[in-house]
Amino acid sequence: MPIRMTGLNSGLDTESIIAALMSAQRTKQTKVENKRTKLEWKKEQWASLNTKIYNFYTNSLSKMRMASTYMTKAATSSNNSKVTAKATTAAATGSYSVVVKQVASAQKVTSGKLKGAVVKDDDGNLVKDENGKVKTEAATSKTKLKDLDGAGFEPGTQIKVAAGNKTVFLEVGDDTTISDFVGKLNDAGLTASFDEKQQRFFISSSKSGADNKFTITSATMDQNQQDATKALKDLIGYDSLSAANKNTADSIMAGLQTGKSVDDVIEKLTTLANDYSDKEAKRKATELYTAEAKASVLDGFDDEVRKSLKQEDSYTVTDDDRIKYLKDKGFKLDTSDGKTQADALKEAKDKYADKEAAKLIKKDDYKTKIENALSNGLSQSDIDAVKTNIANSGVTLDPDTDYTFDNRMDRTLEVNKNIDAAAKEYSAKMNGFLSGDDAGDGKALAALGLEKVNGTEHKEDTTNGTGMAVIAAADTQIEYNGATLTSDTTNITVAGLELNILSKTADNEVINISVTNDSSGVYDTIKEFVSEYNALLKEMNTFYNAGSANDYDVLSDEEKDAMSESEVEKWEGKIKDSLLRRDSTLGAIVSSFKNNMMGTYTSSDGKKYALSSIGIMTSKDYKEGGLLHILGDEDDSEYADKKNVLKSMLDENPDAVVGVLTSLTETLYSDLQKKMSATKMSSALTFYNDKEMSSQLSDYKDEISKWQSRLDEMEDKYYKQFSAMETALANLQSQQNSLASMLGGGN
Repeated sequence: MPIRMTGLNSGLDTESIIAALMSAQRTKQTKVENKRTKLEWKKEQWASLNTKIYNFYTNSLSKMRMASTYMTKAATSSNNSKVTAKATTAAATGSYSVVVKQVASAQKVTSGKLKGAVVKDDDGNLVKDENGKVKTEAATSKTKLKDLDGAGFEPGTQIKVAAGNKTVFLEVGDDTTISDFVGKLNDAGLTASFDEKQQRFFISSSKSGADNKFTITSATMDQNQQDATKALKDLIGYDSLSAANKNTADSIMAGLQTGKSVDDVIEKLTTLANDYSDKEAKRKATELYTAEAKASVLDGFDDEVRKSLKQEDSYTVTDDDRIKYLKDKGFKLDTSDGKTQADALKEAKDKYADKEAAKLIKKDDYKTKIENALSNGLSQSDIDAVKTNIANSGVTLDPDTDYTFDNRMDRTLEVNKNIDAAAKEYSAKMNGFLSGDDAGDGKALAALGLEKVNGTEHKEDTTNGTGMAVIAAADTQIEYNGATLTSDTTNITVAGLELNILSKTADNEVINISVTNDSSGVYDTIKEFVSEYNALLKEMNTFYNAGSANDYDVLSDEEKDAMSESEVEKWEGKIKDSLLRRDSTLGAIVSSFKNNMMGTYTSSDGKKYALSSIGIMTSKDYKEGGLLHILGDEDDSEYADKKNVLKSMLDENPDAVVGVLTSLTETLYSDLQKKMSATKMSSALTFYNDKEMSSQLSDYKDEISKWQSRLDEMEDKYYKQFSAMETALANLQSQQNSLASMLGGGN
């Protein structure tokens, strides 16, 4: 907004005058803004009410039109401590016998207590006490399996965990830990943990039932099997894989071991192998050219020092110059442990060169070199050329690394051929290894406090065994009216009855389940519906019959500032409460509610029934606006002392109750369905004209924008007019001053 200097010559308060002129003009814009605000409030109010009507339509009203809603049954058990029962509408009334033979259980394994882990010194040697006995300490999740006291993990030891249709294998290596073992158990779908305080493993199946048993077995691969496993893992770079890709590789190898054909998994194995081949090639190329980049940094080091000193090429760089340069770059000399300054300087230069080389290798020149190498391969002549480039710098290549590799196409062909051969060899050697629930020798499990776990019951035995205890997986088994039924959970559903089995019955004990019609449940359902109907109708009546707020208009910002928050809220609340007053759309919905619920229904006995026939009536007080009351209901203070006709009808003539309520609610349901169908003015599932309101709001926005442009032009016009007046006055004053000067000069 421009800064305007006004009233300098006229002495008029131009700002105030223009503000007063504009205030009158802004009134028209304000009226449009107020209309928009009221429409926004009205749309918000309708959106909230629409949600409530729609929820009533889809839930309570929809349920009440279904005859099944009124077929509530009650089930009782003669012994709730052993069997509880719940009846659905499909259950037939009567009495049923239940004998519980067995209750479903999940398989649970508690390992024996671990003997601990052997203690080793920093060099990996066993630490012994004064009597020559190896010291032990409590095992932790990080303890390596080979360090467990009594460990029998020979090279090639494999542990198999089979649970349902999931089988995983753990090959125990030098670095395999307790945590790795627990992880494999969980990968198999079990729930497993190692309790460091108890020094035991706790393992269980995630589901109950005989089909959810699991097994844990172990054995040692022979040398041929170990070689085949190593060859395949080396080709896919197993040790360098991410955790996710390791799981993929484990799953593939487990499949080959348990009967999958090589053709089923060769594509995934080939992908892993080619990815590893590319990574290895990139590693070699990057390492090679990083050495070259480091050499170039070292070769040009003194030039960089001269440049920092702003010296000519003829200047001889000293060690002091080099030390200062390195210190300025953040590399201090380390002369501890008897290092000479020369050694410390060389070490600092190396660190500096490593850092700079890491930067260079990321630049386009070296990126191109590496990419070309990956595409075309690295030959021995390429390696020799780099060696020549770095010969005078003191940088050397790892003598144990063969930096050569073929071009990408040849590498891929070679990898594909090798992986196919390795996978076939692995499958031939490993297929069937540790197959069966009782396979292997299980010797390696002893250090884990486990023996072979084959799904059978196992009592804790610390005399001849590890102390492992196993609870076998089992199905629930009952006799229902003499027929044997089973389930893998403690719940059994039969003929509309939901039985929850808690414990076995005693010998000759029979539990009786009785199913009866539950009129009290139906009564509660009807009562809940009436309550929801009344709450919604009452809210709609309040909106429709609200008082007028013609004397209230939307407050301006200045008016709000002059009022307290509570006063503003009360003022705006008065307007909002009246927005749906005598709204034709709302009036139609209210009429639909009242009229449809006042209808009649002709029963199969030829009689006509209405809500009043089953003890549901409207109040004589017209101010209630058609709210429903259940005569004799204890929670209705107005009619609690009346006879409860609805309860009597549910016991004596339930068909009439069902007929009336399903008929009337179906009619109301259909009517509401029509009212919320999509039109040009409203969206689907919407009871009000949301599209029309959105269009009006858009029109108001455009109109307000046009008014703002018009007012801005008008205000500029006023300022220009007053500015012209000020200019004219200035000229007049100048002329007067000149004239006065001339007259004064004549005297």
